[in-house]
Amino acid sequence: MKKLNVKKSLTWLISFFLAVLVWFVIVNNKEYTVNMEIPITVYEPRENKTLKNKIPSTAVVRFKGKGRAILTANIFKEPSLILDVANIQKRYHVSLNEYYQKYPNRVDYSRGDMEFLEVVYPDTFTILIDDKISRELPVKLNYSAEPAPGYLFSREPFIEPGTVIATGPKSRIQPLTAIETRHVKPGNINREIILNVELVNPEPSFISLSQNTVNVTFRVESIGERTFTGLPVQARNVPDNITVSFVPSSVDLTVVGSNEYIQSLNSDSIQVIFDYAKKWIPSKIYYQPEVKIPEKILNWKDLQPARIEVVIVRK
Repeated sequence: MKKLNVKKSLTWLISFFLAVLVWFVIVNNKEYTVNMEIPITVYEPRENKTLKNKIPSTAVVRFKGKGRAILTANIFKEPSLILDVANIQKRYHVSLNEYYQKYPNRVDYSRGDMEFLEVVYPDTFTILIDDKISRELPVKLNYSAEPAPGYLFSREPFIEPGTVIATGPKSRIQPLTAIETRHVKPGNINREIILNVELVNPEPSFISLSQNTVNVTFRVESIGERTFTGLPVQARNVPDNITVSFVPSSVDLTVVGSNEYIQSLNSDSIQVIFDYAKKWIPSKIYYQPEVKIPEKILNWKDLQPARIEVVIVRK
C-alpha cells in the first residue's frame, strides 16, 4: 500500500510540474502591456550648478513585451529613466511623456523583447537650477550638561573641528548662520570626557557637509577656596577738594572657584572699592566696600572686616 501511495504521489507531482512548465512556456511567449514603477536617474547639472528643488524619484511607465522579458526586467535589470538637466539654465517645465517620446534612448531597459510605450505618471513638473556654492560655517553645540557636585566647567565645551563646509544651492546655503549638533546630554560630569556628536544637516536632500560628526570635549575642575590678605581699599570718583582714607586700609576675603584658576590669580585681580560719588552719605562713617572679582570666580565670602571706616578730609 505504501509503495502504491508513493507511486500515485510521484505521478501527481510530475503531472503538476509538467502542467506548470507548459503554462510558463505559454505565458512567457505571450505579449503583455504592463505599468512599471521605475527610478528616475538625474544627470547632474554643470559643475558649478545644482538642483534647488525636489523632483520625483520614480515614474510609472508603460511597457509592452513578452512575458519572459518583463519577468527578466523585474528580476535582473530594472529599467530606469535618465533625466539630463545639464543644459538647463535656471528653470525648465518638463512633460515627461513628451521628453521621453523625443529622447527614447534615455529610457534605459533591455530592448530585446520589450518596447517603451509612454510615461503614465507624473505628467509634468518644474526643474529649478541654482548656483552651487560652499561656505564655511561654525558648529553650534546643542547640549544640556551639569558638572558633578564639587566640580565646575573650567571652560566652554571644546568642539573639534569648530567649523564645517556646507555645499549646495546658493539660495539654501546663504541663509545659514551655523550647523547645529544633535542634542547632547552627558549627565553630571566629574572628569574630562570626549564625545563624538552627530551634526544635523538642515536639508540633506540638497546640502552636503564636509563631515557628519564632530568631537566635543567637556572639561571640569574641582572647586576650591583661596584666601587673599591685605587687599588695599581703593577710592573712586573723589572730588579734587577732598581726601579719603580708610581704617583699616586693607581687607581680607576668600574666593571660591576652579582650583587651577584661583591658584593662578594674584592680588591685583581682585579690587576692593569705595565709590565716593555713589556711596558717600553725610554723617555716615562705616561702609561695606564693593568687591570686584574676575568672571571665572564663582563667588567671594568672609570679607574681613565686613565694614570699614571712611575718613573724609576737606582740603
